[in-house]
Amino acid sequence: MRLTCVSTNLSGHRNNEIPKNNQNRNIKQSISKNNQFMTADIFRSIKLGKEVFHPKFYDENSFLMEWTVEAGGKVPLHVHYHMDEHFKITKGEIAFQVNGEKITKKSGDEFFVPKGTIHSVTNVFKGQSEVTVKYSPCADTHRMFQILSTLDKEKPDSMMNMMKYFYLVPRLGLKEFSSIRPAFLMSIMNGMATIIGKLSGWDKLITKFK
Repeated sequence: MRLTCVSTNLSGHRNNEIPKNNQNRNIKQSISKNNQFMTADIFRSIKLGKEVFHPKFYDENSFLMEWTVEAGGKVPLHVHYHMDEHFKITKGEIAFQVNGEKITKKSGDEFFVPKGTIHSVTNVFKGQSEVTVKYSPCADTHRMFQILSTLDKEKPDSMMNMMKYFYLVPRLGLKEFSSIRPAFLMSIMNGMATIIGKLSGWDKLITKFK
């Protein structure tokens, strides 16, 4: 599958701005469909290791977030089966590895990764890099951040929160956000999540987030 660099505006609006009335309407619609998450503020920063995720907007067609990553931070090889991924580098320098090819993008550059494409993302800048990321369509990405936001309030910056998310995905019938590659590593991760989840009583989370 061919990768394409694009120059279109991520949000579809000038300067990445989303009209306030549209943003509020979409937030209200999403909340009304997921009343159990009314106390989960997904529009807050979530720190996981060297990464910080800050969701900015979503509707059924897209999910937009600001992503910051410290020097040396890396997202290893993975694939998104349900959504395209569109990056805009706003600060620093990011290296993408796709189909064995390394492609480096700097501040002001954009990069498009079609769904189903195995890739990794690395901050090769000496300091913090900042990136705006858009997923199209949303494909349950908002559900992931609703879950992570709630868990993060209880245990901030805990990698176990992501393990709990992996445990919940098949049990809640959610579309998987991403899958680690090689595939056997994802099988190991899911196996570990199942064992730890059963021993730790994570089934109670199914009711909480159902």
